[in-house]
Amino acid sequence: MTEECSNKPGPVSNSMRHGKVESPDGQWGWMVVFSAFIINVITDSWSSTFWVLYATLLDYFEESSLTPWIRYTMFAVPFLCGPIASVVTNRVGFRKATIIGGLITALGFISSTFVQSVDAMAVTYGFIAGLGISMTYLNSIVVVAMYFEKKRTLATGISRCGAGIGKIILIPLYKYLIISYNWRGAVLIIGAISMNIVVCGAVFKPLEVTDEYLEVQDSDCDDKIFTEQDQGDLANELTPIQRDFLVSKSLKSKDNPVSCHDMRETTQTPCKRINKPLIDISIFTNARFVLFALSSISLYFWYYVPYVFNVIRARILDFTYKERVFMLTVIGISHTLGKLPYGFLGDRKQINRRYLYSGSLLLTGAVLAVVPLFTTFLPCTILAGLFGLFSASAEVLTSVIIADILGIDKLTDAYGVVMFLQGVSFLVGPPVVGWLYDTTGSYDTTGSYDKTFYSAGICIVISGIIVFLTSFIKQKKKPRQTD
Repeated sequence: MTEECSNKPGPVSNSMRHGKVESPDGQWGWMVVFSAFIINVITDSWSSTFWVLYATLLDYFEESSLTPWIRYTMFAVPFLCGPIASVVTNRVGFRKATIIGGLITALGFISSTFVQSVDAMAVTYGFIAGLGISMTYLNSIVVVAMYFEKKRTLATGISRCGAGIGKIILIPLYKYLIISYNWRGAVLIIGAISMNIVVCGAVFKPLEVTDEYLEVQDSDCDDKIFTEQDQGDLANELTPIQRDFLVSKSLKSKDNPVSCHDMRETTQTPCKRINKPLIDISIFTNARFVLFALSSISLYFWYYVPYVFNVIRARILDFTYKERVFMLTVIGISHTLGKLPYGFLGDRKQINRRYLYSGSLLLTGAVLAVVPLFTTFLPCTILAGLFGLFSASAEVLTSVIIADILGIDKLTDAYGVVMFLQGVSFLVGPPVVGWLYDTTGSYDTTGSYDKTFYSAGICIVISGIIVFLTSFIKQKKKPRQTD
């Protein structure tokens, strides 16, 4: 550059690194919510639809001992890849990252139609498609949070309802496709459907950066003019949102080069060179976030106990097949509909979001802990519905509380970390729960399952207590930055 604005020393504040994004709280934001809803319809139902495909794969590959590994990778990989999704989003922006994720997802599904072994299916259907879904899932959460502030929880709740709607739509569709076109044809069509993620990603327009928290050293930057080459050099140091503005500004008039003053007044892009790390590790210095992350580990370790063991326990109690299916349906419906009231309550000024979340986890744990006390259909079904209702708080409030703790500018990094921890819990939890059953009883009694429900209830209650304790940790005030 002709005159370097970045060579002189000076503190680079967090706001200079990220800029300040103004949330419109509506307008185009509702299109973003709708697109995130569609993404959740496609991606969150992906793991559920695999159960439809699972039996077919067992018969086709005749490798019953290996096929479950596809299932394990499917559940864990999208969450384990959370930090990778964060890095990609930080580098290219949430619009491009979502489009890339959609293409990878479609590639994983479509390539699965050509595999000839379980191992290859685990790579294509599990790892490749899982990586793509991880990127689209993270961005569908983050972009909604960025577009809303006053209505952030409600917007998140609406978008997350797509997960339940997707199960209702895609599970019977998958069954029909397998019957009509065999499993390879069904997976190919699902891959084509997943291409809609690309269209939804295109809706995620980058928000403009404002000057509310941005500080620029005027003495270093006033009257500096950036030539075309200078703008190219500077663009390499900017965030994707800031780079988009610089490119669009340059295209408007080649005869009017961009000045530092233009950038400060219009997009408030910092003139300093910024070497942004892959992941902002400063999030781990925040005690509130660390405790909240630990709470997530405890919660998701036991999260799927009711979905699996409720059905097994119901079979032991001689519930009919229709009754067992109805119990699962009640969990799904209450879980989906429960996201809307949590979205509404989470935006009320009179309600502390962390207290709301903590109380919901306490109730979730209590519901699981009392399951062993009932052995008839009606009370067991009511408890299943209550679990679905209270557990909906996790999907609606997690991202919003992280934004409350760390700020919206660190949500991408922090949510990627939380996703990774959830993936570890999903990967480790089922084998440990299975071991707990094996060491406490035989298959033809409900006693061993009683201990499983007791353990799950206690651990989720502890998870709620941890979230409650984060409110008693004093948040350090950021030092005021000066030129």
